Amino acid sequence: MQKGSRFVISVNRPAILSLILIAVSAAVLGANTVGGDVLSHAARILFCALCVVGLATSTIREALLLVASLVLGFLILRTSEGYEALWVSMDLAAYFAAFIVLLTVLKISAERSRSVLAVGRFLTQQPTGRRFFATAIGGHTLGVFLNFGAISLMAPLIQQSAKDASGHTDKALERRQLSALLRGFAWILLWAPTTLTQAVLLALFVDVDVITLIALGIGTSFLMIMVGKAYDRFEWRDFPLSRAVGLAPKPPWRSLGILGLVCTSLILSSAFLKIATGYSTALSLMFVAPSVTIIWFALQRPPGQRVAHHLKAFWPLLQKGTPGLARSAIALGLSGFIGRALAEVLPVESLTQDLDLSSVPGWLFLAVLPILITIGGQVALSPIVLVVFLGQIVQTLPNLPVEQTYIVFALSAGWAISMFASPNATATLLISATSRIPPTTLTWRWNLKYGLVSYAVLVLIFILLTF
Repeated sequence: MQKGSRFVISVNRPAILSLILIAVSAAVLGANTVGGDVLSHAARILFCALCVVGLATSTIREALLLVASLVLGFLILRTSEGYEALWVSMDLAAYFAAFIVLLTVLKISAERSRSVLAVGRFLTQQPTGRRFFATAIGGHTLGVFLNFGAISLMAPLIQQSAKDASGHTDKALERRQLSALLRGFAWILLWAPTTLTQAVLLALFVDVDVITLIALGIGTSFLMIMVGKAYDRFEWRDFPLSRAVGLAPKPPWRSLGILGLVCTSLILSSAFLKIATGYSTALSLMFVAPSVTIIWFALQRPPGQRVAHHLKAFWPLLQKGTPGLARSAIALGLSGFIGRALAEVLPVESLTQDLDLSSVPGWLFLAVLPILITIGGQVALSPIVLVVFLGQIVQTLPNLPVEQTYIVFALSAGWAISMFASPNATATLLISATSRIPPTTLTWRWNLKYGLVSYAVLVLIFILLTF
């Protein structure tokens, strides 16, 4: 547009960010399948472009992470490994960014799905006796394929169901339900292959029995939900709910069937691709998730509307969610870079080469890992930074007192506890933004004691595993 003798150029930043996110993801997928230096360098350059362009829509957190990454990048170049170590760290950053982008895109279809909304309402409107389990298990199950979208969906519904006809909020009911949501959702980190936790850990540790890890994670998750219910009843034993709740709503069988079909399609397609190609579980999901998203979105078209016309609405919706998606990709990618770079910069090998842990009980070694991650979360250290850093340290130890599968399980458990015990955790911040309840209230006041109980149960599990 011309104004006098000057030209004013309008920049569509969301569209540019969207294209960069797509390009980073495509380059990462290519580098991890086809291979080649060209695709690897493209992924690194595009991730750097994402950080630069996305900085305008980022928060102080992403800015600080970028500064820390630049400092560590400079320090890496001064090490003996030099550029090789820098490339490895950047590859990890781009991989984490692409993973969260390709799986979080499921939110676009989920947020428009009437089935998701119907299931969410059904779960949050259960009678008093069933409500904790419905919310915790529902948040856990939805979280498997909606990730943090499950939190964004269910938190407002919980607050809505806690209000009576006059608009008064039952604070006790609200607290119990939001706590149930946090307690149920967090434990998906123990096993769900759709979470960043498993993508990070399985990228760091290769000698892992995935089947054992998933079985152990699922069993522990539901045990912890049972512990959460028992603790809820103990905590509120003298404080009955102030408002009686009526009969259970009728199950939305069609909606439940649709969500079940989506989840099954995601899992079976990923398993087939993994078996057929030998790709990792995370990489298989990165290919499958966008396809499931597009198909799910296409099936939501209004009656009589052509599929092609309906799909045109996907691009504006992607642009609308791009700023938040870019922030997540930048934060998680840079956190992974920092964790790996710290292991490259610090003299880890010289510090651990003479460290003999053969006499240390395996359960004690495992019990220390969740403590380190949870404490780090209290001072705003991302679990990714600590998990990647600790993972690098563990791999330099000459003798490990336990199997890598159990180490991955312990690190996942620490990440899960920090999700409801740290005021800086992503799930906590999302609920806080929706409910306007301070993060410290959601965690330290409402769930820190449950976190201590959960840790005690985990220590018992560690003892049984290494007995």
